[in-house]
Amino acid sequence: MPAFQPTADQFRAFRDDPHDGPVAQVNLLKFRIKAEYKPEDPEFGEEIDGQTAYIRYSEAFTKAAAEVGGSTTLLATTERYFIGQGDWDGVLVNHFPNRQAFIATLNHAEYKSMSRHRDAGLLCQELLVTRPIWLSGDKL
Repeated sequence: MPAFQPTADQFRAFRDDPHDGPVAQVNLLKFRIKAEYKPEDPEFGEEIDGQTAYIRYSEAFTKAAAEVGGSTTLLATTERYFIGQGDWDGVLVNHFPNRQAFIATLNHAEYKSMSRHRDAGLLCQELLVTRPIWLSGDKL
């Protein structure tokens, strides 16, 4: 079921998982038609779509992730469903050397500031945490 944030149980399970290797996160994204910034946000009143706001978040998140060895490997809009059906607008794939690096990105000094773009642009998402077997053509 699409959501906006992990539950406390989901976050604890992720944090406490003993796997200490790389993780990749596949995000299925549904954007707001119009970005919804809060009155206290500098962007309040801007007439932009949710995808544009989310791209601002992704750009800042990618920089913060790079500081701990993470990377964004894909941010893309959905073209069509070739197999199955769905209602997702985009896909974001991030890679981290380990789960602690992802948590460090969430604790980045600028995360609260950058997340306003996520909040304004994203309606809901699903996020799958994976343990890569192959990455960039290389078997891990």
